Amino acid sequence: MDSESSLGLSIEGALDKLEGMAAQRNYAYACQYAEAHPIDDSTGLLSSSDLELVAEHGAGAWQFEASEENIGVSVRNGTEVEFTGGEQSLVANLQFPNQQRVYYYEVRLTRLAHGTNVAVGIAMHSYPPLRLAGWARNSVGYHTCDGSVYHSHPLDRIRNSRPAYSSDTLGVGWRPRSGKVFFAINGVIVSHVRTPWAQKRLYPIVSADGPCSLSVNMGTRAFVLSHANMRYWAVAPPEGQRPPPPLYHCASESLLLAASPSASSACSSHDVPPKYDDDHHARFLTF
Repeated sequence: MDSESSLGLSIEGALDKLEGMAAQRNYAYACQYAEAHPIDDSTGLLSSSDLELVAEHGAGAWQFEASEENIGVSVRNGTEVEFTGGEQSLVANLQFPNQQRVYYYEVRLTRLAHGTNVAVGIAMHSYPPLRLAGWARNSVGYHTCDGSVYHSHPLDRIRNSRPAYSSDTLGVGWRPRSGKVFFAINGVIVSHVRTPWAQKRLYPIVSADGPCSLSVNMGTRAFVLSHANMRYWAVAPPEGQRPPPPLYHCASESLLLAASPSASSACSSHDVPPKYDDDHHARFLTF
């Protein structure tokens, strides 16, 4: 069932209830985008290639990147996001792994201009890039302007807590086994939401409609919410296990050595560089 049906509204009926031309235009855009880009609502875990990426980079494998449709959005180091205006959203490159009971991430409001609304939460892939989290199908988002949590529609405000301000840290938790989402502000959980999306492929999402700077923490550093640290709610360990560099064996096939007239004699059955006895080292260490 889509969000309009759950509210007992047609798309036209929803348009009539939305105030302002901008709100109506953005809502119509989201509906058209959803029709042209079917949402992936399948269940599942990370793919084998994604698991390799996580094994190498840990929580740093989750990053955000602006799409071609995002205007005036810049991303630094994959998690430092700056918005300049207009409804914009960025979805992470990887879904939640869906293997442990809880996953959690945080977003610090490094800079928040007066009147800017930031929305953070979860969404399915192919989310409209010009729509705030929670205001289009298959998403849930907490909004800083009024402290409300929206579920897939701008008229479906299902929870209300307090607004958030510059320097606050927002937290988003996902329970894949039950389909529940929770939100936190400065280390205190403020609301819980139930969804029908247990074990679905869901992604972290950050969005804003005005100037702001956000710093996303997927688990590469300690969380403000202490429970998330003690219970290991991050999407992955802070650091991955990068493979060691390849062994430095015989280099007789090296192009540089091959150019040398002594290349054939430079390599023997020993590893390169050669091993010297203690007397040889002693001669070089004597001052």
